[in-house]
Amino acid sequence: MIHDVVVLGATVAGLTAARVLAREGFDVVVLDPNLEHRSAAIGHGVAAAGHASTISNMRSAYGEAVAVEHIVRNLRGTEFIRSVLDESDVDGRELMFVDRSRGHTTAGDLQDLVRLYSKAGAEVGVAADALTSRALVVDPMDYAVALRAQAVEAGANVVHGVTVTHVRRKEGATGIAFRNNLAWAREPGAVAAVACLDTLGVTPWGRHVRVGPAQWIPTMTARLAEPTDYVELRSHGQAWLLRPDDGHHLVVGQKATLVKIDEAREELAAELESQGAEVLASGKLAIDPSDHGRPLVGASAIPGGYYARGNGRGELMNGTASGLWLAETLVGQRDEGFALPLNRRMRAGIRSWVLSHRR
Repeated sequence: MIHDVVVLGATVAGLTAARVLAREGFDVVVLDPNLEHRSAAIGHGVAAAGHASTISNMRSAYGEAVAVEHIVRNLRGTEFIRSVLDESDVDGRELMFVDRSRGHTTAGDLQDLVRLYSKAGAEVGVAADALTSRALVVDPMDYAVALRAQAVEAGANVVHGVTVTHVRRKEGATGIAFRNNLAWAREPGAVAAVACLDTLGVTPWGRHVRVGPAQWIPTMTARLAEPTDYVELRSHGQAWLLRPDDGHHLVVGQKATLVKIDEAREELAAELESQGAEVLASGKLAIDPSDHGRPLVGASAIPGGYYARGNGRGELMNGTASGLWLAETLVGQRDEGFALPLNRRMRAGIRSWVLSHRR
């Protein structure tokens, strides 16, 4: 049997694409090497229109149109996240988002960024040395559970604990060979599909856009001496992001290399304690590389191959935007890439119509 789509990775991007495609009537299989929810329950759980420093860097590297498109994708991704929350028991919080990531800048620079946000349809203001807007905050694990459940309910077959061993394109279909990760269940398996979405980076697709090795960031759970009720981005000091989290704060530090992450964690803890905070727990997160902040998502030169690499595959904001881009491309709603064959789209449309009238 040749499926419509095989998704490699039950990441935020992978499950987002699977939910959309399955609801459109497509036959979708998701293969993931980890336990349930582990691939998607990552990051800081904050979705917003964008980060000022990222938008500025992206505009400098690629021009205004690309920066505006990035904001639009984030806005649409945030609406998708809300739709997942509306159909689940997971609570999302709307908080003020204070973005100081541009550092010591001018009022004119901030107003220029506000113009870009407004062009994309985002409501952003200026206060002192920061941009202000609204952010949607979710618990990454709770959201991962809800997203996976809705993808499965829509008809996607999500399989965990399997490792992809071979990917081969032949006669209009992509064959995927995999093995079970259990030591006592080594029998190989195989599936085939017209299209394959790689959100794990196991194929060569998109490898040319990889811009560097993964980086790491320290994280802290802390009680601040002066608690805040908003999400804040900073440019200076050891802390990069702070957000309220059930009576305390999640503090995310600045990027570091793998060999420097332990030192960065110690420095972040020392800074917080010097400000009167009580550090309750510490950890670290891997941050995938990006292209001047732009999520790495696209179609390969090989027909039927699509990818979300680097920061485009995982965390809440970029992962959701990338998953929507992939799904909309396959459905035929975007000019980039190649849509699924017309006969597959027609069959999916009929199946979606039949299922909707059975409810």
